Amino acid sequence: MIDVESETVVDCDWHYQDSFKEVAEYMPEPWRTKYNDSFWEDSGVTQALSSFFPTSTGDRQNYGKVLREHSNYPDAPEDPERVTEGMDFLDVDISVQISHLILAMGGVTADDERVQAFTKGYIEYMLDQVLDPDAGIYGLAPMPYGDVEASLDILERVEDEEAYVGACFVTAGASPPLGNRKYDPIYERCEQLDFPVVYHTGGSGLDEYVRAGYQEMIETHTLGFLESNMSQIVSVACQGVPEKYPDLDIVFMESGVTYIPGLVSRLDEEYLKRPEEAPLLETRPSEYITDFYFGTQPLEVSARPDLLELCFDMIGTDRLLYASDYPHWDFDSPSIINELSMLEDADRRAILGGNAIEVFGV
Repeated sequence: MIDVESETVVDCDWHYQDSFKEVAEYMPEPWRTKYNDSFWEDSGVTQALSSFFPTSTGDRQNYGKVLREHSNYPDAPEDPERVTEGMDFLDVDISVQISHLILAMGGVTADDERVQAFTKGYIEYMLDQVLDPDAGIYGLAPMPYGDVEASLDILERVEDEEAYVGACFVTAGASPPLGNRKYDPIYERCEQLDFPVVYHTGGSGLDEYVRAGYQEMIETHTLGFLESNMSQIVSVACQGVPEKYPDLDIVFMESGVTYIPGLVSRLDEEYLKRPEEAPLLETRPSEYITDFYFGTQPLEVSARPDLLELCFDMIGTDRLLYASDYPHWDFDSPSIINELSMLEDADRRAILGGNAIEVFGV
């Protein structure tokens, strides 16, 4: 654990640009042979999502707001040294690494074990090549939650690894929703390990998981992140996960903050009319949801300042975690928090690092 100071910046959503080609070397058989160089001769499996997981609407390489050298979907395997370079670029002290490729796992409909194989290989690759607590580089263990036993195996594998500080559930495409009792053994084990559960959304897949017909990424990127997280927030709250596991820290990543007031208001109205359908709840759903933690990215700075301030007040600055989503094309630097005029210095420090230090124990 590195020395923590009041101005420490913790990035809670850093996407390691993992490569199938690299991770395949750490996968169990037969997947290692299926996806490594010896099988594919010189080509190996490509980095494109469609080579392993499904793809999404539109072209992610086009447009965006940042230079290509600090962004986005390399065709070649990532160089682990780029994590340190990127942390220096953003002036971040601690980063929590999340797999980039696993975000598309919800699109796998085949009855095989590619998700389990990938997550197991990813765990070993990151431990061997990337994660380094002494340098402030930590990771979240991706959960192949469709297979509860495989998820428990991964938690057992990382239980004593200082480099892993939580479990990551991809919300896009999760079926049944993640409040379902099916997942209770995973939540119970995370609570025992003092592992926060990080629900991470995805913009791809809306047209596969919800409805077809979108033409451009601007449509699915706007809606997909919200739909995936909102659907799981409602499920997790209404099915009483916070009541069943009161010591479990719950985090939702990468859908901003401005949708939360409308969602909780709507859900509370439904609850007040149909409380018998959420028998585990001791209070309104909003009371549980505003006890969750939320990553800030992409922070909606285009919103009216009074609206953004209302969102911060409703959630509480003690429940907000700075997240960059680096190196994706729409990442937020720490300056996006520093430039919010309505924040006091103590609130700014809490969002940029203090809250994350408490949640992840880094």
